[in-house]
Amino acid sequence: MKSALLAVLMILASSLRLCAQSPADRELQNFQLDRLERTLQAMPSGAERDYFAGMIANRRNQISQSVALLTRALPALRKSNSAHAALALQALADDDTKQFQYAAAAKAYEDLLGHFAAQLSPDQVQGTKDDAAVAGVLRAAPPQTIAWHGAVRVRIGRNPLGSWNAVLKVNHVTASWLLDTGANMSAVSRSFARRLGLKPLPGTAQTQAGVTGIENPIQIALVPVLHVGGATLHNLVVLILEDASLRIDLGPRQRFQIQAVLGYPAFQAMGAIAFRNDGWFEAGDAARAEASASGSSGTTMYMKLLMPVIECGVGGEELPFSFDTGASGTNLTERYAKHFRALSASWKKGENKSAGAGGIVTRTIYLQPDLRLAVGNRTATLHNVPIFTQPMGSDLDELYGNLGQDMVSGFSSFVVDFSRMRFTLGAPLPPQPHPRRH
Repeated sequence: MKSALLAVLMILASSLRLCAQSPADRELQNFQLDRLERTLQAMPSGAERDYFAGMIANRRNQISQSVALLTRALPALRKSNSAHAALALQALADDDTKQFQYAAAAKAYEDLLGHFAAQLSPDQVQGTKDDAAVAGVLRAAPPQTIAWHGAVRVRIGRNPLGSWNAVLKVNHVTASWLLDTGANMSAVSRSFARRLGLKPLPGTAQTQAGVTGIENPIQIALVPVLHVGGATLHNLVVLILEDASLRIDLGPRQRFQIQAVLGYPAFQAMGAIAFRNDGWFEAGDAARAEASASGSSGTTMYMKLLMPVIECGVGGEELPFSFDTGASGTNLTERYAKHFRALSASWKKGENKSAGAGGIVTRTIYLQPDLRLAVGNRTATLHNVPIFTQPMGSDLDELYGNLGQDMVSGFSSFVVDFSRMRFTLGAPLPPQPHPRRH
């Protein structure tokens, strides 16, 4: 009886916090950052204005500006607005992680969990604990650095998942690495870590796997040197997962073993990255040249912590979606289902199996026959797109979906520019026959 009453009170408190959201809070949550900037012009100077300005800077990947504003706002927020204090600490931990200041990130996470955990949902608490454990293991690790000694132009090919792999050499071991912007950190299987001679750092942690939401136990190691064309990464952090956690079931007697994943921190260090449909990966100046030559106006890109988010036009609205080069297909979230429920008569009921690190999650879903996404002056048309009607239990729930390789497959290239925060699609390819579903 006592636990039931406590559950009711927690739901009521959560509802009251939701109702108490200000227009500025809603604009931040919905990634309406240009509108939020206009809202801030009418806001008096002080901690609240610094908070929102700092959160805008965090989402625009303006790390030093974010740190300065949020650090200045935090002392007052601790006393006046614990919900904002919690989000400020989360953003500061994220800023520190992106700067590879792991000890500072660990301290911010400890502060968040020790003083403001009540402001987080159970899923957020678990995710924060996972991030805090990783930062704790890395507390004394040297920062990642990058050195340039030539152009980055590397051959890539499709793997059985439909995403891109590149052959890279580490410690005299040549192997395929999956290139995954949706991976918060790089990762390797345990057997591959042994082949590379990697020595795990003291301590263990766990991490949640993308759309599956499955928690996987991990150890962590540093790759001293990794060459990607003319760029050399030093002290690349890799999560060591059990082989089974990186083994993807593709159907009866068909499995794909992922050995290594190159994740977001490596791509951010390169500044801009381009994937070309003719089988080339480029980075730095070559990627920016690809964007300039594409004739595409592109669209705004943001960061949701370590997750790239792009604006896409749907039905005349600009909505935020995460973008994941490691995902073969697009998935739309419960938030999308609620926002477009008026269109649900045209949706078909189905079943979705989401494959990821740790296994497969099967969910009842709907399928939208056709989805048109405006990306600047380009339009991507997707078919039979899964729509989840229940929360995934991850950060994706706050967005309208996760865009995969099917969104970019109809174009000559796409460019993700972390320095200018722009996402660009290349020229449209000739239309291909759309396979029928049986």
